[in-house]
Amino acid sequence: MVLKPRLTRRRLILFFAGFFLTLHTTYLLLPHDSHIRLSINFNTSRFWNAIRASTTDRDAWLRQSPAPHPLSLRDDVGYLIKTGYGTRHRLPALIEAFARTGDILGDEHQSFIVVGDWTPTNQTVDGLPTVYNAVDMLMETKLDPSLRDHPRLPKYRSLQEAIDSGDENQANELGREFGWELDALKKKWYIILDDDTFLIGPSLHLLLSHLDPTKPQYIGNAVGDYKSRFAHGGSGIVLSQETMRRLFSNPGIVAQSHVDSLDETWGDRLVGTTLIKLGIYLDERYSHYFNGEPPAMARVQGDRFCSPIVSLHGIRRPGAMEAVGEALSNRQKPVLWTDLWQLFAASSLDDAGREPVRQMRDHVGPTGDDTTTWQGIASAEACRSKCQDDRSCLAWTFDTKARACRTSPWMVIGDGSGVEAEEESGLDDWQRVASLMRHCGRASTYEYQQ
Repeated sequence: MVLKPRLTRRRLILFFAGFFLTLHTTYLLLPHDSHIRLSINFNTSRFWNAIRASTTDRDAWLRQSPAPHPLSLRDDVGYLIKTGYGTRHRLPALIEAFARTGDILGDEHQSFIVVGDWTPTNQTVDGLPTVYNAVDMLMETKLDPSLRDHPRLPKYRSLQEAIDSGDENQANELGREFGWELDALKKKWYIILDDDTFLIGPSLHLLLSHLDPTKPQYIGNAVGDYKSRFAHGGSGIVLSQETMRRLFSNPGIVAQSHVDSLDETWGDRLVGTTLIKLGIYLDERYSHYFNGEPPAMARVQGDRFCSPIVSLHGIRRPGAMEAVGEALSNRQKPVLWTDLWQLFAASSLDDAGREPVRQMRDHVGPTGDDTTTWQGIASAEACRSKCQDDRSCLAWTFDTKARACRTSPWMVIGDGSGVEAEEESGLDDWQRVASLMRHCGRASTYEYQQ
């Protein structure tokens, strides 16, 4: 009688062990880009990231000292800056901003290169660094002759012809019309960034000095669905030495990416789908360090309040990149998300939090999937109460004319654009924001040694 329960337990153990072994083996045999495999990766990653964010200090590993993988941002990192004919005017301000904040780009050709969709006729006059025409190189050396008549390539040729003939108006018009279509195209790390993206040196150094470049690393700001999860190009794409080695050790996959680029709209997605074929997936544990907005519109959320921020994007207004360079010119330690308020706002976060209602402000920003809107709200105070009743809410904006209330689980400084005179805004109950700020005291232990 005693043996039967034991025998049953053994059979159950063997059954479940065999079942999970079969599942694991089946998973490993699936192609790297199988939708089933991608779905499992996506949902597993989201589950564990949510657990880490809610139950642990997910930035504790960055406080390990000394950093396990020391590096120089000038010598050990290669930067690839993407530009276009219609946005080439951004380059001088970008390079100057980097020069004012530690000059992490280093020397042209040695540490950074600029790639674009045209060949400058006179780079000295334009005041530009050397621009490598990625589309031209693709057409001349990488494409099978059978693809030379692809419908996208005549667009490129018409742009280059307008530039060569000196027709500036036509070239600018063509660049605006389809320049976005031409986007898809011995360092420890390689970073791809746009000409309106700024990298914060101390924060970037902190991150990379704690990551192993000899492992296949692909990190950035995660976007896209489970079928093509990829790093948002504007936020910066970081690839390790090992990732690049594996990529260029597979010429067939590289060649296919050249063909795929002819029909791909987003170059950053092409990077992601190409790496998936190698079994290298975006590591979303580090996504919260990357940002796809300019300083005034960066969404400071509670789960990253005290985390370092590596990138700023969308810095396009005249003088905006210069202002970023000025604000960060003397910064010697990592910038936290909450530091953005001190660096770029007209008033401190402390002042904003202690002022219950702020006229002609919008600390919510554009309405998105995670914002909540109520209609028929009587007053700003009633809108504020809606935010206080929601544990995830950090900011609210009330439109007195439309009697509409919007709340969000983040707060933005706000740049004043699009704000109506009838709008009032504020942060959630100051005690909640102050509590988040107190946790940032541990961030003072982050070390930056360039």
